[in-house]
Amino acid sequence: MSLEYKWARQVMGPTKGYELSSIGDTRFSALFAVLSDGRTIEQHYQCDVKGYDPGGTNWRTGKGRPPKDPSINLWLSYLALWELWAIENPELIEEISKLPKTTVFTDLFANSDISQARAIAQILNERQG
Repeated sequence: MSLEYKWARQVMGPTKGYELSSIGDTRFSALFAVLSDGRTIEQHYQCDVKGYDPGGTNWRTGKGRPPKDPSINLWLSYLALWELWAIENPELIEEISKLPKTTVFTDLFANSDISQARAIAQILNERQG
């Protein structure tokens, strides 16, 4: 049985997770991970996916708010952004995939299951399978 990458908001106890936020490895933070159009994943998610500033960059307009279109599956849309980023940044995916599979990816700022830690873990698990 092969190990899978895991994710959490944070890891308690003596073991530390690998933080993928603005206070951790910022290369994997939605605030800093840039897609080929020059906008960050956070800008795409808050502005386009949630519909608060389509094509724009003011991600704060959608932060903490539900999508304007309630039929949108936020997780699948968010994951799709990270999958595109992974295709555009194969060297970073290769680098993070070399961490031990016992590593727990964390995102201290996530307030829901929609997080970069979950997305990166899922992308790596799908690639190994």
